[in-house]
Amino acid sequence: MVQLAVTGNMGCGKTTVCEMLISHGIPVYFSDNRAKELMSQDQSLIQHIQKRFGKESYRSGFLNRKWLAEQVFENPKALNDLNNLVHPVVHLDYTEWLSQQAQDVVAYESAIVLEHGNERKFDVVILVSCPERLRIERIKQRDGLTQDEIQSRMRFQWPDQKKRKHADYVIENINLPETEQQVKAVLSLIRKQFLID
Repeated sequence: MVQLAVTGNMGCGKTTVCEMLISHGIPVYFSDNRAKELMSQDQSLIQHIQKRFGKESYRSGFLNRKWLAEQVFENPKALNDLNNLVHPVVHLDYTEWLSQQAQDVVAYESAIVLEHGNERKFDVVILVSCPERLRIERIKQRDGLTQDEIQSRMRFQWPDQKKRKHADYVIENINLPETEQQVKAVLSLIRKQFLID
Protein backbone atom coordinates (compact mmCIF):
# COMPACT_ATOMS: atom_id res chain seq x y z
CA MET A 1 0.00 0.00 0.00
CA VAL A 2 1.42 3.37 -1.07
CA GLN A 3 0.91 6.10 1.54
CA LEU A 4 0.73 9.70 0.33
CA ALA A 5 1.11 12.68 2.64
CA VAL A 6 -0.85 15.71 1.40
CA THR A 7 0.42 18.82 3.13
CA GLY A 8 0.50 22.59 2.72
CA ASN A 9 -0.05 25.75 4.70
CA MET A 10 -3.37 27.15 5.93
CA GLY A 11 -5.69 28.15 3.10
CA CYS A 12 -3.69 26.45 0.33
CA GLY A 13 -6.56 24.09 -0.53
CA LYS A 14 -5.46 20.71 0.87
CA THR A 15 -9.10 19.70 1.31
CA THR A 16 -9.88 20.58 -2.31
CA VAL A 17 -6.98 18.44 -3.55
CA CYS A 18 -7.99 15.61 -1.19
CA GLU A 19 -11.56 15.69 -2.51
CA MET A 20 -10.10 15.30 -6.00
CA LEU A 21 -8.06 12.31 -4.79
CA ILE A 22 -11.24 10.77 -3.34
CA SER A 23 -12.95 11.24 -6.73
CA HIS A 24 -10.09 9.14 -8.19
CA GLY A 25 -10.80 6.35 -5.71
CA ILE A 26 -8.15 7.18 -3.13
CA PRO A 27 -9.28 7.06 0.53
CA VAL A 28 -8.13 10.09 2.53
CA TYR A 29 -7.52 10.34 6.26
CA PHE A 30 -8.19 13.98 7.27
CA SER A 31 -5.89 14.25 10.28
CA ASP A 32 -6.83 17.81 11.28
CA ASN A 33 -10.55 16.92 11.36
CA ARG A 34 -9.89 13.66 13.19
CA ALA A 35 -7.74 15.48 15.75
CA LYS A 36 -10.69 17.78 16.55
CA GLU A 37 -13.04 14.79 16.83
CA LEU A 38 -10.62 12.86 19.07
CA MET A 39 -10.14 15.92 21.29
CA SER A 40 -13.91 15.81 21.85
CA GLN A 41 -14.37 12.02 22.11
CA ASP A 42 -11.24 10.33 23.48
CA GLN A 43 -11.68 10.40 27.28
CA SER A 44 -8.00 9.85 28.06
CA LEU A 45 -6.98 12.70 25.71
CA ILE A 46 -9.66 14.98 27.20
CA GLN A 47 -8.28 14.33 30.70
CA HIS A 48 -4.71 15.07 29.57
CA ILE A 49 -5.79 18.33 27.88
CA GLN A 50 -7.72 19.42 30.99
CA LYS A 51 -4.76 18.55 33.21
CA ARG A 52 -2.38 20.65 31.06
CA PHE A 53 -4.67 23.57 30.12
CA GLY A 54 -7.30 23.56 32.87
CA LYS A 55 -11.05 22.93 33.05
CA GLU A 56 -11.66 26.01 30.86
CA SER A 57 -10.50 23.95 27.84
CA TYR A 58 -13.91 22.19 27.88
CA ARG A 59 -17.35 23.72 28.41
CA SER A 60 -20.38 21.55 29.16
CA GLY A 61 -18.45 18.56 27.85
CA PHE A 62 -17.48 20.26 24.57
CA LEU A 63 -14.00 21.35 23.50
CA ASN A 64 -13.65 25.12 23.99
CA ARG A 65 -11.84 25.51 20.66
CA LYS A 66 -11.71 29.31 20.48
CA TRP A 67 -10.32 29.60 24.02
CA LEU A 68 -7.77 26.81 23.47
CA ALA A 69 -6.65 28.37 20.17
CA GLU A 70 -6.03 31.66 21.99
CA GLN A 71 -3.84 29.82 24.54
CA VAL A 72 -1.67 27.97 22.02
CA PHE A 73 -1.28 30.33 19.06
CA GLU A 74 0.36 32.99 21.21
CA ASN A 75 2.58 30.53 23.06
CA PRO A 76 4.94 28.15 21.20
CA LYS A 77 5.49 25.99 24.30
CA ALA A 78 1.74 25.57 24.87
CA LEU A 79 1.25 24.66 21.19
CA ASN A 80 4.05 22.11 21.44
CA ASP A 81 2.48 20.65 24.61
CA LEU A 82 -0.90 20.33 22.88
CA ASN A 83 0.68 18.70 19.80
CA ASN A 84 2.55 16.24 22.04
CA LEU A 85 -0.77 15.20 23.59
CA VAL A 86 -2.81 15.02 20.38
CA HIS A 87 -0.38 13.64 17.78
CA PRO A 88 0.22 10.19 19.34
CA VAL A 89 -3.57 9.66 19.61
CA VAL A 90 -4.05 10.71 15.96
CA HIS A 91 -1.20 8.41 14.90
CA LEU A 92 -2.87 5.43 16.58
CA ASP A 93 -6.20 6.35 14.99
CA TYR A 94 -4.55 6.60 11.55
CA THR A 95 -2.89 3.19 12.00
CA GLU A 96 -6.29 1.71 12.84
CA TRP A 97 -7.87 3.44 9.80
CA LEU A 98 -5.04 2.20 7.59
CA SER A 99 -5.62 -1.41 8.63
CA GLN A 100 -9.20 -1.14 7.30
CA GLN A 101 -8.24 0.15 3.83
CA ALA A 102 -8.10 -2.12 0.78
CA GLN A 103 -6.86 0.32 -1.89
CA ASP A 104 -3.34 0.32 -3.37
CA VAL A 105 -2.96 4.04 -2.60
CA VAL A 106 -4.18 6.01 0.44
CA ALA A 107 -3.62 9.61 1.51
CA TYR A 108 -3.04 11.34 4.84
CA GLU A 109 -3.92 15.04 4.99
CA SER A 110 -2.08 17.27 7.47
CA ALA A 111 -0.78 20.84 7.52
CA ILE A 112 2.29 20.02 9.60
CA VAL A 113 3.73 16.74 8.28
CA LEU A 114 7.10 18.37 7.52
CA GLU A 115 7.37 20.55 10.63
CA HIS A 116 7.31 17.42 12.79
CA GLY A 117 9.66 15.37 10.60
CA ASN A 118 6.89 12.90 9.74
CA GLU A 119 7.59 12.79 5.99
CA ARG A 120 9.71 9.64 6.48
CA LYS A 121 6.53 7.74 7.45
CA PHE A 122 5.13 8.22 3.92
CA ASP A 123 6.10 6.99 0.46
CA VAL A 124 5.29 10.27 -1.27
CA VAL A 125 4.88 13.86 -0.02
CA ILE A 126 2.58 16.11 -2.06
CA LEU A 127 2.72 19.83 -1.25
CA VAL A 128 -0.33 21.93 -2.09
CA SER A 129 0.75 25.51 -2.69
CA CYS A 130 -0.66 28.92 -3.63
CA PRO A 131 0.36 32.58 -3.11
CA GLU A 132 0.08 33.87 0.48
CA ARG A 133 -2.34 36.70 -0.39
CA LEU A 134 -4.75 34.13 -1.86
CA ARG A 135 -4.38 31.89 1.20
CA ILE A 136 -5.17 34.83 3.53
CA GLU A 137 -8.24 35.72 1.43
CA ARG A 138 -9.51 32.12 1.58
CA ILE A 139 -8.97 31.83 5.35
CA LYS A 140 -10.81 35.11 6.02
CA GLN A 141 -13.80 33.85 4.00
CA ARG A 142 -13.70 30.32 5.45
CA ASP A 143 -12.91 30.94 9.13
CA GLY A 144 -13.78 34.60 9.67
CA LEU A 145 -10.37 35.25 11.26
CA THR A 146 -8.68 38.65 11.33
CA GLN A 147 -5.40 39.36 9.53
CA ASP A 148 -3.55 39.29 12.89
CA GLU A 149 -5.09 35.95 13.91
CA ILE A 150 -4.15 34.45 10.55
CA GLN A 151 -0.57 35.76 10.73
CA SER A 152 -0.11 34.47 14.30
CA ARG A 153 -1.15 30.95 13.18
CA MET A 154 0.89 31.06 9.97
CA ARG A 155 4.12 31.71 11.84
CA PHE A 156 4.06 28.16 13.23
CA GLN A 157 4.14 26.70 9.70
CA TRP A 158 7.20 26.54 7.48
CA PRO A 159 7.16 28.88 4.48
CA ASP A 160 6.35 27.27 1.12
CA GLN A 161 9.89 27.58 -0.23
CA LYS A 162 11.20 25.50 2.69
CA LYS A 163 8.44 22.90 2.29
CA ARG A 164 9.17 22.57 -1.45
CA LYS A 165 12.62 21.17 -0.66
CA HIS A 166 11.01 18.22 1.16
CA ALA A 167 8.13 17.53 -1.24
CA ASP A 168 8.14 14.92 -4.01
CA TYR A 169 5.41 16.76 -5.93
CA VAL A 170 3.99 20.29 -5.78
CA ILE A 171 0.41 21.06 -6.85
CA GLU A 172 -0.28 24.76 -7.46
CA ASN A 173 -3.87 25.30 -6.36
CA ILE A 174 -4.88 28.62 -7.92
CA ASN A 175 -7.35 27.61 -10.61
CA LEU A 176 -9.56 24.52 -10.10
CA PRO A 177 -9.44 23.01 -13.63
CA GLU A 178 -5.64 23.35 -13.64
CA THR A 179 -5.45 21.86 -10.12
CA GLU A 180 -7.49 18.86 -11.33
CA GLN A 181 -5.08 18.36 -14.25
CA GLN A 182 -2.10 18.48 -11.88
CA VAL A 183 -3.74 15.94 -9.53
CA LYS A 184 -4.30 13.54 -12.47
CA ALA A 185 -0.70 14.00 -13.66
CA VAL A 186 0.76 13.42 -10.19
CA LEU A 187 -1.38 10.30 -9.67
CA SER A 188 -0.28 8.94 -13.03
CA LEU A 189 3.39 9.46 -12.11
CA ILE A 190 2.89 7.83 -8.67
CA ARG A 191 1.15 4.80 -10.24
CA LYS A 192 4.05 4.40 -12.69
CA GLN A 193 6.65 4.87 -9.92
CA PHE A 194 5.09 2.15 -7.75
CA LEU A 195 3.93 -0.05 -10.67
CA ILE A 196 0.23 0.23 -9.78
CA ASP A 197 -2.31 -0.49 -12.54
